[in-house]
Amino acid sequence: MELYLVLFLGLISRFSGTAGQQKSYIAESANVFTTAFLKYNMHFRPYNESSNPLLINVRLDVVKILDVNIEDSRMTSIVDIRKQWVDGRLYWYSDLIKYVTVNSSEVWTPDVYFLNMESQPETLINPRFLTIESTGRVDWFQRIKLLTPCSSEPDNPGNLTCPVTFGSMQFPSSELDLNNIECDYNSENNKRFNVTSVYKEEVMEDLPGAPFDIRTIKRGSCVVNLFIDMEARKKEQEASYKYSAQRSSMNSSSVNVIASVFVTVMLSLTSMLRI
Repeated sequence: MELYLVLFLGLISRFSGTAGQQKSYIAESANVFTTAFLKYNMHFRPYNESSNPLLINVRLDVVKILDVNIEDSRMTSIVDIRKQWVDGRLYWYSDLIKYVTVNSSEVWTPDVYFLNMESQPETLINPRFLTIESTGRVDWFQRIKLLTPCSSEPDNPGNLTCPVTFGSMQFPSSELDLNNIECDYNSENNKRFNVTSVYKEEVMEDLPGAPFDIRTIKRGSCVVNLFIDMEARKKEQEASYKYSAQRSSMNSSSVNVIASVFVTVMLSLTSMLRI
């Protein structure tokens, strides 16, 4: 009897403790959102008290190269871009809640755009929510399909250099700085093309701002170097043209056979009706 009583009291204690933790978690969640977003204004960028620019970490992964048009010097690719920054206004202290997910339309986000795209980019994955840690660190991820230009040497058209350039269009480097840029590519998804290297470049550029004012913008690039065997490509194109010609000839022959059979059947029916 004493053993059953101990087990029963233990179960009651366990369930009451779980219920208490759940209530505490719910209360803490409400407190976190009240603390972080009570006076938050998404229309203003995070303020840095040391008057240094807001640092943005950018990582760009070339997920897959879909096509390389040598004649037009263009590369079609799918890239993952991850942006990370610290918004001190979103700091909170909690033993239970270390991060939250928030709709991206409810917080300030940096205007980091692709600057050398040759057509409107296609957003393939754009999660509604981004992650905010208790330290104020914000993580944002997107997957985008891009069409960007390439360049090559006249005497060696198979060696292509295809940069994917990004940066801010609004904030000068004194207010927003691309602090840490990382570039990578997925070799498993890019077996069709020989990617010799992927590296980063950083460029400072002066752009006109307000009247009589010059803004210095920092731009980053992930540069993809490709090698395309022109002889092999020529053979592939010839084989493709030959295959297309054969298909066209087969389709034409099929049409002729069907037409001949149709005429024969119609003549036979006509003869039978006359009899």
